[in-house]
Amino acid sequence: MSPPPAESGYSLVWSDEFSGPAGSLPNQSKWNIIVKGPNQGNQEVQNYTASTSNSSVNGSGALHITPQHNNGQWTSARLEGKEAFNCPDGHRMLLQAELRTGTFPFAQQSGIWPAFWALGNDIRNGKNVSWPQCGEWDIMENAHGASFSLGTLHYGRGGTDHLSKGGRTEFEVETFHTWAIKVNRGPSNWQDETLEWWLDGKKFFQIKGSDIGDGELWGRVAHKSFFPILNVAVGSNFPGGGQPNDQTTTGLGSGLQVKYVAFYRSN
Repeated sequence: MSPPPAESGYSLVWSDEFSGPAGSLPNQSKWNIIVKGPNQGNQEVQNYTASTSNSSVNGSGALHITPQHNNGQWTSARLEGKEAFNCPDGHRMLLQAELRTGTFPFAQQSGIWPAFWALGNDIRNGKNVSWPQCGEWDIMENAHGASFSLGTLHYGRGGTDHLSKGGRTEFEVETFHTWAIKVNRGPSNWQDETLEWWLDGKKFFQIKGSDIGDGELWGRVAHKSFFPILNVAVGSNFPGGGQPNDQTTTGLGSGLQVKYVAFYRSN
């Protein structure tokens, strides 16, 4: 098990390399393992559990999130980081993970929806802030075994006021990739600050404060603290979305493997 890579100009402030005995749950001092039913508004059908059959470490420094189908019911796992971090004024912050999506053939992953993302911590710290007002960064979002990912920002003032901006990138499935979002608060005014989406060290999408055009909304998505989330849903409204079918195959080949998750701040 090796630590997350050093990033030039940054210091590591939090990470998990998923150590522990093979078959054990991920570190519950760092993650909330969510137990709840499906988000039907997203057309999901899975139940999230705290079972090691759905989330476990492999003993060699990787997290496995494994969808399972038993007795007509899909189960899977969702992990939410207990700690949240923000980017101070004048600095840059990086949230990064190395992961691999499902390795089963495309036809066997219908309805499978893995993601690496983050939510604004105000949704859970007693400030009575709902989604999308809290802000959401979708860093890697993929479905159905397809070879593309969407990087998306969700924001708004809550209720029916939901806005989003996003970009798309292609990637080679069946191999590990490094996905990241960078908050850049180096500029002297919020309009020039940026959120940047990166794949394997190459930027593929960017949003500036001026693209949002509202200082309050920008502050919520670029100045506030965010916590990381890893999950594999089953059933989705993702583009080209759909439900699992008779060919959708249970097991890690429809799941998510993660070597590390890390937050960095500029020096």
